[in-house]
Amino acid sequence: MQRLLSSPFLFFISLISLSCNQPFQPEVNYSPELNVYSVLFANAQAVYVRVTPVVQSPSDIAQQVHGASVKLVGPGLNAEMVQSITLIDTTAIIDGSLTSFYYAPAHITPGSSYRISVIQNGYPPASATVSVPFGYATIPDQNAYSILQSPKDVQSDINLSVNLSGLATAEFVQMFVECRGLDSAGHFNVASFNVIPVDSLNPFTETDGITTLPVSVDITEYNNAFKLAHQYATSLLHSHLYVDIIVTQIDDNLYRFFITSTRSATPLLMRTDKIVFSNIFNNAGTGIVAGASIDTTRIFLF
Repeated sequence: MQRLLSSPFLFFISLISLSCNQPFQPEVNYSPELNVYSVLFANAQAVYVRVTPVVQSPSDIAQQVHGASVKLVGPGLNAEMVQSITLIDTTAIIDGSLTSFYYAPAHITPGSSYRISVIQNGYPPASATVSVPFGYATIPDQNAYSILQSPKDVQSDINLSVNLSGLATAEFVQMFVECRGLDSAGHFNVASFNVIPVDSLNPFTETDGITTLPVSVDITEYNNAFKLAHQYATSLLHSHLYVDIIVTQIDDNLYRFFITSTRSATPLLMRTDKIVFSNIFNNAGTGIVAGASIDTTRIFLF
């Protein structure tokens, strides 16, 4: 009953571990650089930037970067106005180690471009730009909606149409039937049943420039999830049954980073310095500044 990827945001945060500093640099003299990692989510109300040093040896990995000047420049709630925001130095425990994070409240406008810059004494300035994908609601037509409400006697699969952003390079679609409500003791309960399976190791499919994606939902998978959710609803005093369709889109920066962090295009490739993709300007550092959109359509059934 647990969602496979209950929060795509947690999935992206887990990618941080893939951007670990790489002490192995053959035939290259060490020079201090910053590693910058940030994903800007469409319609988010906050921005986080992780800043670490590119280290010379494994024993230096625990180093933190405090006191850096980290700024976000881009449109705010009013797309015609440019905001320049200075992020606050914070820390967080990631995998048992303290890691330097910089944070600020900021509205991220879908379809807009932003620049993040980091300045710290002893390091070259690191900066990168990103265009944030925009999301769309996935509204079923009347026939699909009727099937969602009563799938028991339906033989054909459910056909949906998902709209994608032209700024996205890859996407994945999730679908859940959920029930939430109060039990006899007045406690709030929620149960979620997965309909569309997703590969947690590599969920993404390249969009290839398309802006409309047909999605076929297996009626047997949906009917099984619907029955389980409906059965759970009978145990509650007050309940709502609904379908969540979640469309996650990522830009080219995050997709290329994901691919190069997890696998090479061919096993015959030799390992080279900085095989992991980075969009930091002029190779002045490593890491990425990327964009993502997570759009949820909630369809209430009863």
